[in-house]
Amino acid sequence: MKGLTVFIADLRKCRSHEDEEKRVNKELANIRTKFKEPSINGYNRKKYVCKLLYMSLLGYEVNFGHREAVELVDSSKYSEKQVGYLAVSLLMEDESEYLRAVVRALRRDMHDGSEWIVCLALNAISNIGSREMAEVLTSDIVVQLLSPAASMFIKKKAALCLLRLVRRFPEAVKAHQWVGRITPYLGHRDIGVTQSVASLMTALAQQYPEETRKAASFAVRRLKSLVIDNEYTLDYVYYKVPAPWLQIKLLRLLQYYPAPESSEARATLLSILRHIIDVSQDVPRELQQMNAQYSILFEAINLGIHLDIDQGLMQECAVLLGRFITSRETNVRYLGLETMAHLAAYIDRLDSIKAYQGVIVQSLRDRDISVRRRALDLLYSMCDVGSAKAIVSELLRHMALADVALREEMALKVAILTEKFATEYGWYVDVMMRLVSLAGDHMGDEVWHRIVQVILGNEELQVYACKISLQTLKAPVCHESAFKVSAYVLGEFGHLIANAADSAPIDQLKALQSKMSSTSQSARAVALTTVGKFINLFPEIKTLCLRVLDRYRGALDAELQQRACEYYALGTLEGDELLPTVFEEMPPFPERQSALMSRLLKREADTEDQRTWVVGGREINRERRGVMSGAASNNSQEAVEASAMPVPAASQTDAPSGSSTAAVSKADAPSATSASEPPTDPSVAKSMRNYARLLWENDGILFDGEEIQVGVMAQYKPPGGRLGVFLGNRATAPLYNISITARAADGSQLEIQPAAGQEAEQMPESLMPLAQARVFFDVQCKQVFGAAPTLHIGYTVAGCAPTVSELQLPVTVGHFMDPVTISVADFFARWKQLGDSGIAEAQHVLPSAFLTKDAAGLEWLRSVVGGMGFALIQGADPEPNNIVGVGIATTQAGRFGCLVRVEPKPAHGLTRVTLRATNAEVARSIGSNIKMVFESR
Repeated sequence: MKGLTVFIADLRKCRSHEDEEKRVNKELANIRTKFKEPSINGYNRKKYVCKLLYMSLLGYEVNFGHREAVELVDSSKYSEKQVGYLAVSLLMEDESEYLRAVVRALRRDMHDGSEWIVCLALNAISNIGSREMAEVLTSDIVVQLLSPAASMFIKKKAALCLLRLVRRFPEAVKAHQWVGRITPYLGHRDIGVTQSVASLMTALAQQYPEETRKAASFAVRRLKSLVIDNEYTLDYVYYKVPAPWLQIKLLRLLQYYPAPESSEARATLLSILRHIIDVSQDVPRELQQMNAQYSILFEAINLGIHLDIDQGLMQECAVLLGRFITSRETNVRYLGLETMAHLAAYIDRLDSIKAYQGVIVQSLRDRDISVRRRALDLLYSMCDVGSAKAIVSELLRHMALADVALREEMALKVAILTEKFATEYGWYVDVMMRLVSLAGDHMGDEVWHRIVQVILGNEELQVYACKISLQTLKAPVCHESAFKVSAYVLGEFGHLIANAADSAPIDQLKALQSKMSSTSQSARAVALTTVGKFINLFPEIKTLCLRVLDRYRGALDAELQQRACEYYALGTLEGDELLPTVFEEMPPFPERQSALMSRLLKREADTEDQRTWVVGGREINRERRGVMSGAASNNSQEAVEASAMPVPAASQTDAPSGSSTAAVSKADAPSATSASEPPTDPSVAKSMRNYARLLWENDGILFDGEEIQVGVMAQYKPPGGRLGVFLGNRATAPLYNISITARAADGSQLEIQPAAGQEAEQMPESLMPLAQARVFFDVQCKQVFGAAPTLHIGYTVAGCAPTVSELQLPVTVGHFMDPVTISVADFFARWKQLGDSGIAEAQHVLPSAFLTKDAAGLEWLRSVVGGMGFALIQGADPEPNNIVGVGIATTQAGRFGCLVRVEPKPAHGLTRVTLRATNAEVARSIGSNIKMVFESR
């Protein structure tokens, strides 16, 4: 584009910023004029948008051209579309009025036949990443990732695009709906795709640990193939290290899950870790190979510490880390210190780490600040009662020389360690007063607040704290934080040392006054409160205290003036009742988490990626590990209990592919003749809705899982019928060894068998992804029955252990109803006759809040009753909203009439359903069906 080249050359020739600004303004005016021309072609539009982009990159404000960028996006030419997406990414805000048009173009391009167009769309989504895109386009991105027709290049970009959206808007992408379908991609044949999916799964594991739990088995299996079985292509070998980035990602992913329950899986994982450690013993000759091997090694050690599956391995790791923290390489020292801090935050015996205490202290003087920070973390993590004094002393000695960026964190950690491991009260006070004097400028008010809280809660500290506070005020230099602590402590407990030498009340007041004038407004406010308390504690110096307060009654600062006036008024009251009440000694603070610890944890959360451990938080780490192990044990126990049930919902010997085949069955959902409480599991609730819908409709989805989808299509001609079952493959790998069978609970009441002319051999040997197989069954109703038949589906995914799913088929006695039309008079005569005979009546009062919210609720009720096999009798009931119907249940043993009356009460949110029949089982079964339909709405 010659015009763009000339424009850039003109800007480079400008000798001053004013000349450049004039040239830019001239070009902006020209572009505005050109955009108004109706005959502008695609080439010129692209050229002018490129100029706008260049001006934007130079820092000039560009607030037009958005419409032209969208028009370029809609172009059929790749070069124009590329510039359009670039402009949209750089110039358009998330709230732009053109964003919806961009979303439409993105959705269209996502399904384009050209790989390059699809990649452009994925790049644009990643760069813009708005909430609307996350809500609208996530499903399309998942389709590209799972599509067998998509190239490996597109799959990698789709996974990374999802990662971007998950990080920005985790609630908008609804990851729980599709995470199970992408988990098997951790075992994809292409290492690049696996690596992209591993990054995505790591982000998802932090937000959805339960939904992604099966990713752990895939990660272990893939690690074993890379590390032990050497299954990889030469394209991914980096300086003799196979796929190092993938190994690192998988090892990090496993740190978000507890140790495997299976002894075989634990043994496999332990063998992987030992192999990685053994390989690292050979010193690499090349720097790149060393970096790759050590990166894998440190992640393996972190995983071993997290899982804690072998004590011998931990001791070996400690020895290795001791060697690394003495390395000449800065990166190796950094990683060694960080990983040793992780080890110290978990293990009980710190002797193996204390052996390197001198080396660690020396690292506080390292030239690299990141190494110094990791050394501080390690000293903080390894500190205990025995080593607390030495470590705190070293940190205080180093604090005066420490970087400003590191001093605040160091001060917080010294304060926490001193409080946590103090065995002598005097040592605690000395250290804390020295700390606020050294690093007071780099600490928040939380530190001196915490010192006061500790002193108030410990009587043994109070006398010594008062002596040190008075000495601090008498010193030539007193830091403001130390002044606040001293003033507060003397105001509360100054009377405890009033009889000591050089500690009389007048001495305390003079020491306080000597420093007040040089402190800030907030420090003077604390001092004025102390002076007010002196009036109550020491009546002999009341006159002097009132003089001090009187001096501040005219202060310009409102806070100081208000305190001085109020305290002066209290001190000059005639009665002595109010003064002791107002200035009563502060009670001890209640026990609660230290504000220092809360601030430190927040600081680490704000500045680092989400960790699976807390620096120095040995108790917190143990609690986290216990929670993770407990959750895993609960899941394991639930699996054991489920396997002991007579008819499990979806009994799986092993489902590493991440399938979730929980469906409506005798274990998870009510039978056709009984209803239970609504389930809380979303997958089971969804399956119940599908099942309930098929009670009054003849075709639809019965089960929608992560690997399979089961649909049903039925045709009834009582007392017989034909049932079609459709099996769809939703997995990313073929299904093998497929079997579909159906069985009735009682063959004497209901007969179900494969349709005539259909043999089992017609089932395909394999079912490819997104393909479908079908099988038909003939059904004969011999007698009135209660239990619905069951459908058994067996298959194997990609050579894994067989999966067997047992579903409840929507076949009830209500499906063998013939609608019968009778007159209104005959209906009520028959209704009264059945009521008087008392043969069979079933009645349910069902909640139906939807009647007040949904205007079409009554029509839905009529559709349900009609779908159950009843002929609706119009105008039969005096109440126009009531629904009455007549049907006959036909079996080979006989025919049984059934009448239904539905009385909705929208005002009360209730509906009464009454059935009267010539057979008790017919009324009970159909009544339960209607109840289930209501509960699933």
